[in-house]
Amino acid sequence: MRLGFHYHIPALNKDGCIHTMGFLGRFIDSLADSCQSVVCFLHSPTPHEVPLMDYRIKFSNVRLVDIGIHDSIPKRTLRYPQIKKSIIAYRDELDVMLIRGPSPLLPNIAHTLGGLPIVLLLVGDITLGIDELSEPQWRRKLIRIWSNWNKDSQTRVAKNCLTLVNSHKLYTEYQPLLPELVEVRTTTLEAADFFERDDTCTSAPYHLLYTGRMNKGKGIFDMVEALAILVNSGMDAMVDLVGWSEQGDLIIDEMFSLAQAHGIHKRILYHGYKAVGPELFAFYKQADIYWIASQSSSEGFPRTIWEAMAHSLPVIATRVGSIPDFIKNDALLVNPFSPSELAIAVTQLVETPALRQKLILSGRKLAHENTLEFQTKLMVAEIESWVARHAKKSAQ
Repeated sequence: MRLGFHYHIPALNKDGCIHTMGFLGRFIDSLADSCQSVVCFLHSPTPHEVPLMDYRIKFSNVRLVDIGIHDSIPKRTLRYPQIKKSIIAYRDELDVMLIRGPSPLLPNIAHTLGGLPIVLLLVGDITLGIDELSEPQWRRKLIRIWSNWNKDSQTRVAKNCLTLVNSHKLYTEYQPLLPELVEVRTTTLEAADFFERDDTCTSAPYHLLYTGRMNKGKGIFDMVEALAILVNSGMDAMVDLVGWSEQGDLIIDEMFSLAQAHGIHKRILYHGYKAVGPELFAFYKQADIYWIASQSSSEGFPRTIWEAMAHSLPVIATRVGSIPDFIKNDALLVNPFSPSELAIAVTQLVETPALRQKLILSGRKLAHENTLEFQTKLMVAEIESWVARHAKKSAQ
């Protein structure tokens, strides 16, 4: 199968190799392992994004088509006539186009492809979380108008193609609307990534780890407040933060200011962005508990939870998005916006070895069912079946 692929995360050619962010690169490589060829229609990174392009695509059957700089959405939209030419130039070399969304150019690209079979992989809802943006009210209003238009256009495309969703909430929303809908799971986890141990929290200080994007919606401030509660109760605990913030976002400074006000700033270590793979996974191996305090209903299922479980960490997460759908009794779930509940869950894990060990074992077992090798094979099989049905329908 000759697969085309588009998403708005950028990539670049460097020293004869394709580089992109780790989570996307691993996904593309897993597709290439099951396809004859993969042609990626991706933006080039801005200067701020270049350091994030730390994953080198391993498979030689992957080709990168640069569709221009990853600048603002209005600029990308105005530049689409030029992008369209690049897509048309490769259209006859493809059997199917996989578009990961939501993505700004999804409706445009789908229209450009004409009769080529299209598969959408939807991993979120673009209309949610707008009120959480640190933008002026007038700008949020414009963003909401555009987001609603983009989602409506995306739905019209989805009615005529195969749609894969990685969220049970999205599946429930789209089930009455779409004739070809399949629920899948997305991950960056490979079988070789697993790290087995029987227990954590065997000695203080206890290290609480969060990895991922640094923004308010991930509950960073709630983690600081929870740490203050734990320290005031007498627990010797530390927080390790690994990830990146958006350009111009002052959340790290604001977070440390809050921690300093509580007198716990020396107990928080910010390690910056680390590449997916050994560099990132070293932090999971050294941690005692993984926690994520997401606040937004737009949260899908964070890939970092699979990574934590694969590294034998007990997990604490909030009841938002698809997290409760995928995790039943394999983690401690608390309500969002509740530092006190986070602190209680940490205390429960530290003081109850039997519970901790049970979650480590069941979480690792669950993660084994959600590796890239396993999930991508299922996804590719669905795509191949759809392409065959589309060809049969077209021939009638």
